[in-house]
Amino acid sequence: MANRTSLLRLTVLLLGVLALGAGCSPGTGQPDLNGTSWRLTSWAEPDPIPASATITAEFADDRVTGSAGINRYNAAVAAGSDGSFSIDQPVTTKMAGAEDATAAEMAYLKRLQAATSYQIDGDTLVIHDADGQSSLTFTRA
Repeated sequence: MANRTSLLRLTVLLLGVLALGAGCSPGTGQPDLNGTSWRLTSWAEPDPIPASATITAEFADDRVTGSAGINRYNAAVAAGSDGSFSIDQPVTTKMAGAEDATAAEMAYLKRLQAATSYQIDGDTLVIHDADGQSSLTFTRA
């Protein structure tokens, strides 16, 4: 009887370990950002995105490129299937634009650099800040 109880406990323990391992298997978590394109639809700034600024993000080859409102930007990005996210200092073109679009561009790039995680839900990409708050929300382009 003691052997049977020990065998049952061992079986339950092994099943528990296997169940935990299944939750950590590759392929779970967030989808890969590479090969995706997005358009910014909202952000955590007090002012709405100005109509004069179209802000986009295109992910390919572990880089993010796009329009920051006026200028094009490009930066290396590290995004993990666990939802982790970080970018290097973006390189931008140096074109002038409307004052509201210039302010939006600076706010966007600042928020993008402060991002620490991302989450994709269907056609929506949300980038979060270090406090886990939604900072930038995009719709699939």
